[in-house]
Order: sequence, then structure tokens, then C-alpha cells
Amino acid sequence: MTRTEFLQICGAVGWGLPFQNLFAHRSNYRSSTRRGNVVIIGAGAAGLTAGYILKQQGISFKILEANTNYGGRMKVLDNFVDYPIGLGAEWIASGTLLFDRIANRQGISEQIATAGYTQDDEYGVWYNGKLVRGNLSTLTYRRFVNSSWFGFFEKFIVPEIAKDIQYQQVVQSVDYAGNKVLVKTSNTEFVADQVIVTVPIKILKEGKIHFNPALPKKKLEAINEAVVWDGLKAFIEFKEKFYPAFVDFVITPATDGQVSYYDASFGQDSERSVLGLFAVGEPAKRYGMLNHNDVKNYILAELDEIFSNQATPNYLQHIVQNWSKEPYIEGAYISDYTDVRVVRALQASVQDKVYFAGDCYTSGKDWGNVHNAVESAWSSIKEILD
Repeated sequence: MTRTEFLQICGAVGWGLPFQNLFAHRSNYRSSTRRGNVVIIGAGAAGLTAGYILKQQGISFKILEANTNYGGRMKVLDNFVDYPIGLGAEWIASGTLLFDRIANRQGISEQIATAGYTQDDEYGVWYNGKLVRGNLSTLTYRRFVNSSWFGFFEKFIVPEIAKDIQYQQVVQSVDYAGNKVLVKTSNTEFVADQVIVTVPIKILKEGKIHFNPALPKKKLEAINEAVVWDGLKAFIEFKEKFYPAFVDFVITPATDGQVSYYDASFGQDSERSVLGLFAVGEPAKRYGMLNHNDVKNYILAELDEIFSNQATPNYLQHIVQNWSKEPYIEGAYISDYTDVRVVRALQASVQDKVYFAGDCYTSGKDWGNVHNAVESAWSSIKEILD
């Protein structure tokens, strides 16, 4: 069963997206009697969450981040318009109580403004040269209002662990052959009892981290089999709004990926008219092969066709984030059509020393979202403590 099939079943029977709260009570975050230390590779949602839990458990840890800042694919742009633009993770797909659970204290969700869609919000499907209009119906995702996933971690999580993050530490190898785990970076070497790998799967696919001994055959097969979709987002500001809340393209075959245009100003306390483009898979490659100005012209021509030549006359500015060209990330997420057994194999730990956490290292019920990365971090820490 693929992720798409699983989520379709969830919708058909009225379930919400599955979210297993492994640390539902504050007692689970209390200081542990466990000794030793942990090295976390990557300071995205999973790495930051893992560090935050270990901090509250009183367990020594270091987070090694290859880039110059934390956040990974939660990257934001604050100076494009008068609200933060989510260049990566943007939607809340798991309910706002997740904020309280991650921070392990009540009332956080009340401090974060969000906006939800209604069944009356306009929706369109672009197919065969025609825009078919309708209503959004049961879309349950929510949007941040004047905030972002990055902003949540920046305010509530990072202050507790900031001194434990080391930047520009490009991990080259993980040696877990002995009693301790040796993590070598471009700068130095770290010794740990366990390591949690949270790097994007593309980094492992390309063999940029050498493991000694080699990872188990089943793990390597899963890494090689996992299809990582290319990913690109663009945001275009217009003089006025002429588009619905969402427009989805019909992609054939569906396994090739996804293209959606959406109202990026939806729910914001703003008069700005910004349309977002979300593309993954083969369509993302089509946009991504163009330079900054050419992709603007391509998008405007596409929108002019959909919206009867209203895009070009109203254009003001645009920004493009090509995740496939982002250093230390190099893609979006694994295909929605990945077999769940592959995903489970990606998550599996190795010899009680090497653990994996992130949006693709999950139980196989769901993947590709921030809440999946958080849940996988919880799962890894629980396994370490057990």
C-alpha cells in the first residue's frame, strides 16, 4: 500500500491523519537516569525536536548542522511582503495541539494564530486546457498567520538548545564498529554512544556519509529504492487577486508528481496578493531547469492561459526556491507512491547505535510533513531510552 492509498482510506472512513503521540504526558519529558551522550546529525525539524527532548531528559547531546543556520526545509523569507513566506514547510497537517506536544507545555497553541479553510473556499482543477471550478470541501490543513514552522521552532524550541548546535559541520563518516560511535566531520571528530541521523534521504542516496560497517542490506536497498521528488516553490505578487484558494493540475501519470497554485495570502492580515506555486517530482524539474527570469516568464504564461491573461498585467515581483539545488538537501521528499515497507526500512535503527529521524524515516503510515519528522524524532528517542 502506498501513502496515497493509505490517506485515501483515512479520508473515506472519516479518520484524521494518523499521529501517534509518543510523549503524551509531561512525566515522559522528565530527566532520565540514563548516562552517555548522543550526536544528532542535522538541525531540521527532527534534529531540533530530538535535541529538545534530550535536553529535558538531562541527556548530553550535540547537533551537527552542515549549513550556517538551523531549520532545513522550514526556511522562510521575511522581507518579500508583510508576512513570512514559507519557502519550504508551510501547512499544518496535524492539528494545532501538536505545538503544545512538541514544546511539552500547555498554551503554546493559543499563542500561534492559524487560519483554516472552509468548504466554501474556491478550488480549481486545471485539466486539458480548461479550469474546472468548485469548492475545497473537506481540506483540513491550516495555515500560519504571520508566523511559520520556522518561527515556532525559533521561539519555543531553539532557545533551549541553541548552545548545543554546531554549524558548518559537514558529516563525512559514521563509524559504529566499536563500543562508541565516531562521527567525523570536515572539521573535527565527535564520540557518542548513539547517533541520530536526520539528514535528507538524498544525502544518503548519494553516499555522502560513509558508514562503517556498511549499513545493513535491507537498509541500503530501501535507500536506493526510495524515489526522492525534486521540489520547487515560487511566490508571485500581483496588483490584485484573480485566482481561487487552490488550483491543482492533473498530472499524468500521477506518480510523476504534483503542481498546485494557491493563495499564499490566505488568512493573513495583509492586503498583498501573493500566489504560491508548489511543484514536486517531474514538474519541478521543468520549472527548475529555467533561470530566475525565464521561470517568471514561464509561470506568467502558464497563469495567463489559466486565468485569461490576467497574470502578466498584474505582475509585481517573484521569488523562487529550488530545493533540488539547495546544498545539503537536494530535493523535496520521497514520492507519495513509495511502498510503506520501504519507509519502515528507512526508519529502522542499526545495532542500537545508529537511529534515523526525519520526514521520510517514519513508521510508514505517513511521511513528508513536519509532524512526521517530529514523530520520528520522538520514536528514536523512545527507542534509545528503552
